[in-house]
Amino acid sequence: MDFFPVLTAKEKPPMSIVGDVGGRIAIIVDDIVDDVSTLTAAAELLKQRGAYKVFVMATHGILSLDAPQMIEDSEIDEVIVTNTVPHDVQKMQCHKIKTVDISVLLCEAIRRIHYNESMSFLFRDAPAD
Repeated sequence: MDFFPVLTAKEKPPMSIVGDVGGRIAIIVDDIVDDVSTLTAAAELLKQRGAYKVFVMATHGILSLDAPQMIEDSEIDEVIVTNTVPHDVQKMQCHKIKTVDISVLLCEAIRRIHYNESMSFLFRDAPAD
């Protein structure tokens, strides 16, 4: 049964893109951005396939070691992360890193959980800006 390639631990399958990204804005979504080598490789492939811009969005921007410099030197146009992890030093090293403040949202979520109130209220009519 040689239908599927055999992958060893930590080995990643080859990167591929499904669909036509030519002339479009590509958005890569992840939970944690730490080692950015996979993201920069994906951005490079997207740009080679004709993507107009490449944005990376993640909840937690750990951005260890040389991640800011790798982002700065890559095809990524912008990395957008929340302020769940401090990354002020990384932002000084790379102008492409932007932060979204979610402190008010987290405070309200904690308050609603404490008082046994609905969490769905937080996501109704959420502004897009």
